[in-house]
Amino acid sequence: MSDKFGAGLVVGFLGAVVVAALAGLTIAYTGAYNVAATEEHLSVTRWAFDTTMHSSVKQRAGSVQQAEPVTPVMLARGAGEYKAMCQHCHGGPGAKREKWADGMRPQPPHLAEAAADWKPGEILWIVKHGIKMTGMPAFGPTHDDETLRSIVAFVSELPAMTPERYAALGSDSGSGAAGQQRGANHHGSGGQPGRSGGQQGGSTGPAASGDHHGPGGASQHPPSGNPKQ
Repeated sequence: MSDKFGAGLVVGFLGAVVVAALAGLTIAYTGAYNVAATEEHLSVTRWAFDTTMHSSVKQRAGSVQQAEPVTPVMLARGAGEYKAMCQHCHGGPGAKREKWADGMRPQPPHLAEAAADWKPGEILWIVKHGIKMTGMPAFGPTHDDETLRSIVAFVSELPAMTPERYAALGSDSGSGAAGQQRGANHHGSGGQPGRSGGQQGGSTGPAASGDHHGPGGASQHPPSGNPKQ
């Protein structure tokens, strides 16, 4: 009797897998799922993306360590890079993200709050490797480790940073011009995505994040992605 019951469970499980596979193929080939970014994700979709992103980053970033100590020079350099390449999607203390970033799905996280959910090593992993399906690009192939670590140092400070300090940091570091050029290369003219054939920026976005994108979500855009996105 137990053997028959066990065999029935196996058959039932395999049947469910086949039905799920057929449903997935039907959705993929009929276009039933609306991919328009003008519509929000379903709650279950957001949960699935966000949970998957967080678990994936935490598993892979466990051995990644942010170099210490963080110096004023590192913070100033990170501020210049962040404001050139990240602020338009993730904002900052007293600085809103660009309006067009509101149309991203998943939306890139506001790192002034979301960065607190990630360890520096996790933010570094997100910035270096990016997060799929969030718009958070991988900066590792185009930026050296020193630059990436300076960005991580700055992002890690954002939750405790005042708008006045945010505005002052990086304003006279000399890194802003170079960062603006790199930002244009990644995100197009004026820092907007898709204008110069570069990668789309975003989330998850500890960038998160996620959802974008970057740190946070992605996340997508976590480290948005998403740091949590």
